Amino acid sequence: MWRLEKEISSRISKLIKQRQIVAHDELDLLQMILDSAKKCESGDSFLPNSTLRERFVIDNCKNIFFAGYETTAITTSWCLMLLATHPDWQDRARAEVLKICGNDGIMDASLLKSMKTVCSYTIYVLKSHVSMHYVLT
Repeated sequence: MWRLEKEISSRISKLIKQRQIVAHDELDLLQMILDSAKKCESGDSFLPNSTLRERFVIDNCKNIFFAGYETTAITTSWCLMLLATHPDWQDRARAEVLKICGNDGIMDASLLKSMKTVCSYTIYVLKSHVSMHYVLT
């Protein structure tokens, strides 16, 4: 476990160093975290040295990545479980996807707007997933 922690931190640290070397115009999440850490360079801040600032950035990156991964994985599992228990929804969603994407199944994000059943089901799953979180905890 410790080796995994070290490897993840090392990779994020390398990404941070690359970002600091190359000028980056885009204001993405990593850049906002780096900018926040940079603002804390004064000696009286809660991040008084570069080691603490780097640790701050690495920890925030790990938190965001793993929280997003777990949320997506759990929600996807919940969605598949509900589809398995509601074959009528599964059939309607499959028919809609085949109708819009065709038999080749090529899909992109722009096609989602035209998938009313899939969008409705997704909203239902997200709402029920949030509710289940409170029931189960």
